[in-house]
Amino acid sequence: MSPTTDQRRPAWAEIDLDSLAHNLRFLRSRIGDAKILAIVKADAYGHGAVEVARTVESEGADWLGVALEEEGAELRRAGIELPILVLGVVERAQVPRMLHHRLTPAVSSLEQLSSWAATAQSRSGEEGTQIHLKLDTGMHRLGLTEEEWPRATEILSSTPRLRLTGLLSHLASSEDLESPITAEQETCFDRALALFSALVDEGGILAHTANSAAALHHQESVHSLVRCGLALYGVDPAQVEEGLRPVMQVRARIVETREVEAGAAVGYGGTWIAQRPSRLGVVALGYADGYPWGLSNLSHANSRDQEVAVVGAVNMDMLLLDLTGTSVSIGTEVCLMGNGAATGPGASELAGLAGMSTYELLAHFGLRLPKRYLRAGQEVAVVSRLEPSTRE
Repeated sequence: MSPTTDQRRPAWAEIDLDSLAHNLRFLRSRIGDAKILAIVKADAYGHGAVEVARTVESEGADWLGVALEEEGAELRRAGIELPILVLGVVERAQVPRMLHHRLTPAVSSLEQLSSWAATAQSRSGEEGTQIHLKLDTGMHRLGLTEEEWPRATEILSSTPRLRLTGLLSHLASSEDLESPITAEQETCFDRALALFSALVDEGGILAHTANSAAALHHQESVHSLVRCGLALYGVDPAQVEEGLRPVMQVRARIVETREVEAGAAVGYGGTWIAQRPSRLGVVALGYADGYPWGLSNLSHANSRDQEVAVVGAVNMDMLLLDLTGTSVSIGTEVCLMGNGAATGPGASELAGLAGMSTYELLAHFGLRLPKRYLRAGQEVAVVSRLEPSTRE
């Protein structure tokens, strides 16, 4: 049974699973017959990997994507059965665990490819070892360069037990709708498809370059699989699409109030000076919970259709709000990150004010805050690493 509200920490991330499901359906409506790989790395961008994976699995996602073998293993231990692609570099010592947990590697170098070929040759069974091959088409981070492709085809052709089931690349500038780089990368990827498809059985190959921005705005990048990350959580990286619903809100209750005189210097460094007699409210949430120090004296929270400014320096575990002239008091709930409308500033707005990316902001909110999961407005689970987690 879930703890009562009074027993919980008075600050939390609220995760709307209905909005998550809506975003998945919305993305599917934009990509035709392509399959969807839901990115759940970094604890699902702070939203909670296990609960998000359970939801998108029940809503018909086709694959899951993680960065680390450990992230994939966590999902398997939670009972998730969808195919899982590990997008990061897999060390040789991790290969047995990859195989045990039925995780598919995104192989991104000739050295890795040779290592996986040796692994495939040493294994028994009829299915062989499946891999996706990552190509560098212009981002210059991970992936085989075009000069290395012929050697890769030789390794694959000489190792029939190593099954190439996917081909992928990473787009560098898809959120910039005016950039020519995406089209250039797609032209390069088309050359790769022509080369590597000849090595694949009649079952075909899962080809994927499209991320969230490309899925929404670059139809030429939609192949047979689309990797959906930020858009799944309700944010268009290009900040154009309005059909997505923010999944996370950050809420808290006022735990203390303080009266200060005009001229009082408030908080560390006295960076905010009261211009009048003021009433301040303390929120037990700070930058260790993901609320950026860079929002000191810059942002606001919303409560009962009232805006209350963040004043003074954001602390590790607390921040202050100016409650002067409002009805907000001890125990009142405030929304520090909402949907950008009446509930409070949205993730992209906060990230812009703090001088950080929306990805970073969302991921940091998942570090310490308990997560309350909602369906039809009703709580269905509470997950916190600081107290026993509960599910309905």
